[in-house]
Amino acid sequence: MQTTAQRMSTRALYSIVRRARLAGVSRRPLTLTLSPEESTALADVLTTVLEDDQSWYWTEAWQSGERAAEDDIATGRGEDFETMETFLEDLGLDLAEVRAV
Repeated sequence: MQTTAQRMSTRALYSIVRRARLAGVSRRPLTLTLSPEESTALADVLTTVLEDDQSWYWTEAWQSGERAAEDDIATGRGEDFETMETFLEDLGLDLAEVRAV
């Protein structure tokens, strides 16, 4: 059984969903002005979705790698390749073997 807060959150989310669907059907941009309850409900759902789907990206280990990659790009460490084939050749891979996979 849902608590009062959960019922309020569900109603708030369905309100947002209805407005979004109406905007899509009418082919008009969606402009939302959310009540505090709707804002909280939407934030909770989006946080859950993002945590379930992309939580790995926000780990300190991954973010450390992102910062290192950004530093490499900013300082010119790296190389651009015109094609995937030239990239794979630069890695020393046999293109015939790669294509066979």
